[in-house]
Amino acid sequence: MSGSEVSIKKMSELLKSGATMLSEACPICSTPLFKLRSGEVICPVHGKVQIVKSDEELLSITTISVLDELEKFTISTVNRLRKELEMRDSDIKNEEDIKLLNTWLEVLERIRRLKILIERSRRTT
Repeated sequence: MSGSEVSIKKMSELLKSGATMLSEACPICSTPLFKLRSGEVICPVHGKVQIVKSDEELLSITTISVLDELEKFTISTVNRLRKELEMRDSDIKNEEDIKLLNTWLEVLERIRRLKILIERSRRTT
């Protein structure tokens, strides 16, 4: 099945489930967007899509997206460092390794705080 056949199948499934096809198109693939009964707007190819009405809203969504990617990277780095520490034979860990792990955990905490602050400011505007 080709890519266009798959997207057509997904679109028909969305319509059968009660979704509404919108006049707007996905900015990435130009496929029509659909509004689910829950109110969520999605692209049948890419999934959830954010519709922005102002530059501030675009900046907020872009910032959250960047923070999400940074959070994933930070978590994978913390996990890698943890595995490296576990694999060592010695019960005594290098103090620099512990500091490095702690620094990455602090970065993760800051990312999550920023995301909370941005979400709160989006709700109040």
